[in-house]
Amino acid sequence: MNAKLTTLAMIAALFSVSSYASDPVTINVTGKVVASPCTLDTANSNLDIDLGTQQSTTLAAAGAILGTKAFNIALKDCPAGTTSVTANFSGTDDPSAAPGNGFKNAGTATNVTIQLKNANAGAWTDPYYTIKNGTGWNQAVNTSTNTVVYNLAARAYTPTGSVTPGTVSASIVVDFTYQ
Repeated sequence: MNAKLTTLAMIAALFSVSSYASDPVTINVTGKVVASPCTLDTANSNLDIDLGTQQSTTLAAAGAILGTKAFNIALKDCPAGTTSVTANFSGTDDPSAAPGNGFKNAGTATNVTIQLKNANAGAWTDPYYTIKNGTGWNQAVNTSTNTVVYNLAARAYTPTGSVTPGTVSASIVVDFTYQ
């Protein structure tokens, strides 16, 4: 009889256990597929721009220019899935130039600004073609050669005149984003 009561107690316990359902849970799975990068074509890129030497007396007036040099940044071996590349330029703005219209000279010459622009278009004063801190320049990949070439020009410019003798130097970082 004791075994019967124990069995009945266990069966009653099983039926008296309530089952509760909780709220459903959502699992979020995310990821990102990005375009593969191109390779810097060092044979067709010039990353050291020498603007030459000029007497300070020729840079006495506002608007005077110390050299203008055209140069390229070339990318090669762009994978088939990469259709365009954006070059993002960053550096220190020169506060003496028109806002954002030049990079600060880190050399010892004073009253001089370093400017960049698209070498194939526009005037140095055209904000659409000048390159400043924060500028992004998007170009399509040439699908027949799997390359992208940025044709640029650099110059040293004095917005105020009265340039003192010394060196002209700026470091401008170019970061590439691939689409």
